[in-house]
Amino acid sequence: MAAIQNEAPYLDEWLAFCMLEGIEHVLLYDNNSTDNTRDVLKPWIESGFVELFDWPLHWKSGSQTKAYLDALRRLRGRTRWAAFIDPDEYLFSPTGKRLPQVLKSYEDHAGVIVNWQCYGTSGHKTRPAGLTIENYTQRARSGWARNRRVKSIVDPMLAVEPKGSHLFSVQPGSTLVTEDFRPVRIERGVIGRRRLRHLAALMPYLPFDPYSQIEPSPKQVSVSELRINHYVTRSKEELASKYKDRDSMSERDRRSHGRYHDRNEVDDPILVSKAQAIREIIVGVRSAGAVKELMRR
Repeated sequence: MAAIQNEAPYLDEWLAFCMLEGIEHVLLYDNNSTDNTRDVLKPWIESGFVELFDWPLHWKSGSQTKAYLDALRRLRGRTRWAAFIDPDEYLFSPTGKRLPQVLKSYEDHAGVIVNWQCYGTSGHKTRPAGLTIENYTQRARSGWARNRRVKSIVDPMLAVEPKGSHLFSVQPGSTLVTEDFRPVRIERGVIGRRRLRHLAALMPYLPFDPYSQIEPSPKQVSVSELRINHYVTRSKEELASKYKDRDSMSERDRRSHGRYHDRNEVDDPILVSKAQAIREIIVGVRSAGAVKELMRR
């Protein structure tokens, strides 16, 4: 599931990617979008692949976390696994296997966390034509502190509630694990330290994440079995619109946030080869009756 706001230009690609990787159904929570989100989603909804909910809560009221909790409750008894990600996060397995096949290895656990690999602007000042996975191929170093951030795939019957948008508490006796089966505890991150954020913008490879509020106890970044490509900036012109708290951030805070996240040190076009398949899925979804066949591939 995902909470969305004004993501219309990217929804076709992201949903097609989800389908390609074996995700069978997507719950979307629309947080006051003012673009043509509904028009883009119409064929996906009609196909049965997407379920859309109005979610008008302001982000300051914990909108995303509350959406995750609502989705968790709706999904109990409906699915074995539920991934809680954003439309700028592309979840896949570097092994080439589809997600349902990979997740069979984790069935003795309440869930598995997946590390980010954060991508920068890749030199794009304005939004380029084409797909995200083709345009943004440059990222931070794998072990960057920000890549310790994770998203969760959980068993809705064993997950209790979201702890922010990254981690979940689980039933006593159950365990959330890393991809290499290390048990996960939830720890406090570095919070409320604005000066550290400005310092990190100048020295981004300091050994801490200045934006984390909670973190998983294992500090390693492991993306051999499961991985999320996080297109955190997209182009420079789009970067400002990605700040959910842009109305309350100072101009200096915005610059620091953008400078810190615009990491392009490693060329890694790992998903480019999937572009043609994604385009074919998009065309198929917009052709009546093609979705079931696409999902069987």
